[in-house]
Amino acid sequence: MSSVDVNDGRSLSRDIGLLGAVSTVVAGTLGAGLFVTLGTASSTTGPSVILVVVFSGLLAMCIALNYGWMATIFPAAAGSYAYVSRTFESRLPGFVVTWSKWLGYMAADAVLALGFGSYLQVFYPSVDAALAGFGLLTVLFLVNLVGSKGYSVSQNAIFGFLILSIIVLIVPGLANVNTANYRPFFTGGFDGFVGAAVPLFYAYIGIAVAGQMGAEVKNPSRNLPLAMAGGTAILILLYVLTSVVIYGVVSDYTVLANSARPLATAAEAFMGDVGTTIVAVGGLLATASSVHAVMAAGIKMPYSWAWDEVFPKKFSEVSDRFGTPHWSLLTLYVVASGLTFWSTGLSQAIAIATFSYLIAYAAVSVTVLYVLWTGSSLAQEAGFTRPLLLGATGVVGAVGAGGLLTQAYQGSLSVYVPWVAVGLVVFGVYWYRGQRRDVDVEAILATLPGVPSNEYDPAIRGASDD
Repeated sequence: MSSVDVNDGRSLSRDIGLLGAVSTVVAGTLGAGLFVTLGTASSTTGPSVILVVVFSGLLAMCIALNYGWMATIFPAAAGSYAYVSRTFESRLPGFVVTWSKWLGYMAADAVLALGFGSYLQVFYPSVDAALAGFGLLTVLFLVNLVGSKGYSVSQNAIFGFLILSIIVLIVPGLANVNTANYRPFFTGGFDGFVGAAVPLFYAYIGIAVAGQMGAEVKNPSRNLPLAMAGGTAILILLYVLTSVVIYGVVSDYTVLANSARPLATAAEAFMGDVGTTIVAVGGLLATASSVHAVMAAGIKMPYSWAWDEVFPKKFSEVSDRFGTPHWSLLTLYVVASGLTFWSTGLSQAIAIATFSYLIAYAAVSVTVLYVLWTGSSLAQEAGFTRPLLLGATGVVGAVGAGGLLTQAYQGSLSVYVPWVAVGLVVFGVYWYRGQRRDVDVEAILATLPGVPSNEYDPAIRGASDD
């Protein structure tokens, strides 16, 4: 039996609709940025962090459009791995781009789970944050185990309540803004302004997470670009409004810069204890939704590598009952759970995650430019055609992500380089085994991870998605 025939039995089910994909982008990102980054990033630039949010958002939108366009060509699991490997017809570049992201996803899940535990302590001070985080990981592990349909329903519910909790903060906050609090606007000059760009871009770090689940989204040529671009637009709006409020109601920005919970600090300024409660609920929802999305997305990379036979084949096995890659999910759950009880080095792991995300964003943007500038026939398979727009977003995405990499690499290379070296050894071992078994790599690359072979045809791709 060929590798393609085996993989057809391990494909994923398209159960996620447009709302589920949008909620994956928005709710899966807010916990990583909104409840801390908007405050702490101001330490170098003051209230002008509002402007940094806008510029970071424009870069994020360009990257989201790049991912959305590539997703219509390759609506597969693991997003950037599929885009890069299939465009350049080689498994190695896609593997290198996504290998470090796998570590970042597992570490991010642990950190966000601990964040959930810390917000829970607002209501139950005696609760152990690590145990609470482990409990959350366990519940969401079970939810993801039953398939993407269960994930979509639960994430949509969390998304609705999360947006409501943020609106409750923003609407009365806008009525209490004092414009005098924005002065001085720039406190650190140009260097301080640029210095805030990396931590603030981390607030948009999940904009392409829906691409990881491309094999499970219905009508992907329509819903994936809408989810990524639309979700990013919602994030920009929420971040701008929230930053306008928190810097407008607090008279001294350094209070926010030094606060572990800047939104709660701002809410207390005009809402008292009620504000603390509202933001704590929002924090619980935001961290829970981010853990949920990262868990669902993070399992797709080892699944896709295994699909392409550069990783243990068990990681591409799917549950007979639920159709989920249970070994990939179990590995992420076990590692992330262990990291919640061993916090040493997690902050550096998150820095690695940010660094590796930027590498992936730059790589996908360069891939867009390659498809456009070489006249590749792949462009004809895209769900929409906007060569001038995509040329601009490709350049902005590549240059912008590359520029942020020059700021983000510090403290990351000491972990990133050896981790990539390990990945290259793993890839080399499975590549060599494939050579010995005369694996048909060309046939594998003619499929999409997670997608049945009879679906991967541009002429019929959208026919059965609904």
